[in-house]
Amino acid sequence: MEEPLPLPESPPDAPPPPAMSLAARLLNVFAIPGEVFEEVKASRVSVWNWLVPALLLGVVSVFTVLAVVSQPALQRQMNERIEEQAKALDQQVKAGKVKRVEADRALAVTRAIAQPAILKTLGGVMAAGFGVVRVFWWGLVLWLLGRVFLKACFGYIKTLEVAGLALMVSVLGSAVLLLLMVNLPKLFAAQGLALAVSDFDPSRKSYLLLGAANVFALWLVCVLSVGLGRLAGVPFWRAMWLVFAAWLIQESCLVLLQGVMGPFMP
Repeated sequence: MEEPLPLPESPPDAPPPPAMSLAARLLNVFAIPGEVFEEVKASRVSVWNWLVPALLLGVVSVFTVLAVVSQPALQRQMNERIEEQAKALDQQVKAGKVKRVEADRALAVTRAIAQPAILKTLGGVMAAGFGVVRVFWWGLVLWLLGRVFLKACFGYIKTLEVAGLALMVSVLGSAVLLLLMVNLPKLFAAQGLALAVSDFDPSRKSYLLLGAANVFALWLVCVLSVGLGRLAGVPFWRAMWLVFAAWLIQESCLVLLQGVMGPFMP
């Protein structure tokens, strides 16, 4: 009686690839964001995925503000704007619309705030806070886009991790902006179309639109779209249109706000 042939043994399952370290995720998000976000989706929640990028973005933003305030061109513009305010207040005092005491008090406050030390402190605190808030803001935007438009079910913490890692693009963009401002003789440098404008005026909406259209902003939209697509399980293009629309609405609102505040800013 012939013995049955032995069944071929099934090859052992390949071991799963090792999990990325935090440093690998922070760097790989530039080159292979899809793999990074796929691992974030499948792994446990890690606060470091959004906390470290938020801190890095805040630090780079602070140094950028310090570089702007330290430029002599800004001080000249501040002094010119203070002199214009003083002349306007004198006219209002002569017309009887404002009392001299009130005008002197307002001018003293303006001169105090315009001091380089005060500007650095206020600007640094606001820049650091804005860098951290951006992570929470984009996490909320991605969560709402996924829940409302894509009908996907995932937690806000996961979108916070995706937004934090994606904003490493903004960290790199802020570092490039800092280098441009330090090395170029321009008060308002940018990583896009605004760099070609010799007399950039932040009070003009058309110039602000040029400032918003930079390569790092568009890169960020693409990386955020990859993250939203992986979390929601939808194609990249479907997620990209939603993220791009949200970014366009955000930048339009910021341009309008800056255009309104332009006359009150140096």
